[in-house]
Amino acid sequence: MERTRRGPTEGAPHTEATLDPARPLPEGALDRERLLGLYEISRQLLEARDPGAVIRGILDALVRHLKPERGAILAVDPDGAFRPLALHDLPLGPSPDEWPLSLSVLRHVRDSGLAVLASDIRSAAAFKAAGSVHRFRIRSVLAVPLGPRPVRGAIYLDTRGDRRAFSAEDLEFLNAVSLHASLVLGRAEDHARTSEALVRSDERLQVLQEELLRHEIVGRAPALLAAYDALTRFAKAGARVLLRGETGTGKELFARGYAAASGRAGGAYVPVPIPALAPGLVESELFGHVRGAFTEATRDKKGRLELADKGVLFFDEVGDVEPAIQTKLLRFLDSGELFRVGDTQARRVDTLVVSATNRPLEKDVEGGRFRGDLLARLGHVIQVPPLRERPDDVPLLVEHFLKRYDRGKKSFSEEALAVLRAHRWPFNVRELQQVVERTVCLVDHDRIGPGDLPEYLRQGPAPTASLALGRPVPLRVVVEEAERRHLLSVLEQTGGNRRKAIELLGISPETFYRRLEEYGVHKKGSEEGG
Repeated sequence: MERTRRGPTEGAPHTEATLDPARPLPEGALDRERLLGLYEISRQLLEARDPGAVIRGILDALVRHLKPERGAILAVDPDGAFRPLALHDLPLGPSPDEWPLSLSVLRHVRDSGLAVLASDIRSAAAFKAAGSVHRFRIRSVLAVPLGPRPVRGAIYLDTRGDRRAFSAEDLEFLNAVSLHASLVLGRAEDHARTSEALVRSDERLQVLQEELLRHEIVGRAPALLAAYDALTRFAKAGARVLLRGETGTGKELFARGYAAASGRAGGAYVPVPIPALAPGLVESELFGHVRGAFTEATRDKKGRLELADKGVLFFDEVGDVEPAIQTKLLRFLDSGELFRVGDTQARRVDTLVVSATNRPLEKDVEGGRFRGDLLARLGHVIQVPPLRERPDDVPLLVEHFLKRYDRGKKSFSEEALAVLRAHRWPFNVRELQQVVERTVCLVDHDRIGPGDLPEYLRQGPAPTASLALGRPVPLRVVVEEAERRHLLSVLEQTGGNRRKAIELLGISPETFYRRLEEYGVHKKGSEEGG
């Protein structure tokens, strides 16, 4: 008897060479033993997660219930090649043409998506002429596809010589098993792919952490790693990037990481600290000048943009660029061309650009202080997270700075670390770095406790106005109280240096002095220091 029947997937066509596919099977075809076997297989498959275990369990169960002499479960690769997944007494070498089974049956299952039952394959019209049938003395073959078309696998069973022949009941049992097995196998493969993706993700995170450390960016917080991952991807593509973050978050370190990850790692890396440039010389510093352009221009000079040719240019605090310079900078970003001060000859510069700011540039655009078209050309925004949003990185940073300032001789107690983790760190990593350096210099013993930390850290967060007054108060009062304490803390850290305090707070001098008056704070200290 030769029979090709519908595979275990709905919708596959039914063909039958010698038997009407609508013909019912004998009553009791799936007897009690096989029903129990099917239940046991289903239970085992539902509990399995590893694809190898699923496949091995399928074949073992089929061998127990159908008693084939030999068997195999094979995958079908995208190119149509067969790949063994599990075998029973069937040695399959590297060359499929030499496999001791009926490749004609397997190819039929793969190409048609139909199950094959050949009770006596030597008399089956479709397969009796196959050389493998006679060479390997194959008598009966049972094979079904796994999965919908395109078929992704097949189950193959056979007997040889005078062994038992497979029946229609065997095919029906195999179809029942393979239907369920196909679904569970798909789920197991999905699980394996997910696990593999997680492993790759863990490996990627490890690589990112190692790259971060090379640039002295310390931390494992997901937000930090995600920001750095995006940075390196944009850098490899040569895309412009705008780093946004508070003072002291490490934007310059990120910029150096961008340069290292880009295709310009061997080229020049030119930082342009906008606030540090003398106001009257910003244009000359950026674009260069020719001799005689102004009184001090005694020779031709390349600007920083030109020095970055074939390299990476970093605009630090790009939001502080004066409006008159913004127009020229916009033209440079659009065309790659610049004019030195006093020159009429355009010069082309090929550079990658990464910028940074701690300002809300969208508000500056609304207020007319920054060009919207320039903001749009600064590139993809990457938010560098503040330290208060990654408290678990504080111990790592402490350890990092201890190695730098003390070579790891001193250590912080758990209580001291708890104080540091609870602090809001308005100046981020830079502030923590100063705390560690100060403590290392002033503390003689090796174990640093809470009492060794600066007083403003030991005081902890101020009680809210609501608690202090014993009743709810307007939100404005709470905000003002927090602002006042923060302003005092900054003045203490800068030794009364009001200019430094204004810089760290990121506000205008007018706002700073107005706050001093509003909160009744004496204008102690000086412009330069205490």
